[in-house]
Amino acid sequence: MVKKFKNVAFALVLTIIVGIIAHTLFSYFPYGGFSSRIGQICGGELPHGMIQLFIFFLFFLGLFEVYDRFRKISYERQSLGLNFLPEQEHWVLSPDDVNDLKLKMIDYEKQHKFLLTGILRKAATKFRTEKSVSDVMQIVSSQVNINFKKSESAQAIVRYIIWAIPSIGLIGTILGIAQSLGLADRANDPVIMKQITSSMYVAYDATLVALILSLIIMWWFHQLQEQEEELHNDMEEYIMENFVNRIHVE
Repeated sequence: MVKKFKNVAFALVLTIIVGIIAHTLFSYFPYGGFSSRIGQICGGELPHGMIQLFIFFLFFLGLFEVYDRFRKISYERQSLGLNFLPEQEHWVLSPDDVNDLKLKMIDYEKQHKFLLTGILRKAATKFRTEKSVSDVMQIVSSQVNINFKKSESAQAIVRYIIWAIPSIGLIGTILGIAQSLGLADRANDPVIMKQITSSMYVAYDATLVALILSLIIMWWFHQLQEQEEELHNDMEEYIMENFVNRIHVE
């Protein structure tokens, strides 16, 4: 919960910074110039630009959530290099070795908890109870699958943000067009015409910002999904090769 609050706070701070920069570009450079236009696209024309700034907030929040998941993956990958299991050729594990492994995992989890240690502990317990390698193989596969589904559930907020960003952009487009149409009957007035132009800018800028940012966060999200899947596949392969396939039943 604290981590979620930090992500929201950091995303809000970055959004404020973007808003300040965008407003500066829009307000202090010649209107219609490149710098002013960039500031307007990024939400520098307040209060109309609040839609783009809200899109930026969701974007930053999504990136922080993705970053947290990458850190989790990096942490779990450390366990594959801690040599919990024998990797030498022709090494076999006796029932006593399996029992010692269970005690080792219980002791290790008092200091550090990994998904790998949890799977090994449960698999060793299963073998001690059933003395069946096939049952151990089944519980390893099922536990890896459970962990993978939990990791997918942890990505729910990122999925929502990926859906929400283009939706907010579309809402901004509809609002901008609606505001422009509401002023169309007074388009002969130069002041009103400027408001119509500004509303049309908002309409299309909101969608433009939303599409660009959604493409960026979707790329990172797909990278995350790929690494999540590789982590759990590598974990299952490591356990099968160095634990399940080495158990020797007398």
